[in-house]
Amino acid sequence: MFVELYKDGSKSNHFEVSLVDRPSKITVEPSGEALFLHWDATVDDSDRLRQCIICSNDLYRERSFPKITGVVIVLAFAGGIAGVAGFLTTWSMFSAVVLVLLLDLAILFLDKPRLVCYECKTKFKNTQIAPHFDPWDQHRADQITRSKS
Repeated sequence: MFVELYKDGSKSNHFEVSLVDRPSKITVEPSGEALFLHWDATVDDSDRLRQCIICSNDLYRERSFPKITGVVIVLAFAGGIAGVAGFLTTWSMFSAVVLVLLLDLAILFLDKPRLVCYECKTKFKNTQIAPHFDPWDQHRADQITRSKS
């Protein structure tokens, strides 16, 4: 599993950890910072996360769109406008719009979800996600914020 650590809203470090081995302490490179992982009650019997291994808080499911998604959306919008304006009269223009559409669909279907911690914003990638995780919930985020103070 690939783990991205966040501090003050920006990515600070990352590391890979095995859900099977479950080390209690790791050293995060390149900073050399020692990090103690909380495995108690954070992993279920089928080796899927239930809670954050950094702070033991709740997780939510998030889709991780690649950075090229914005470019593809702009190209698709431009192709749609060109079609409405009557500029899609040649096969080359039509082929370009179909190519952008296929690229957009590939991004949509090949996108892999990830888990994110409500509290520390740590992101967990390349791991099996249990079906009970929901997308981000404002009510749950407010509960966690209130319990901190």
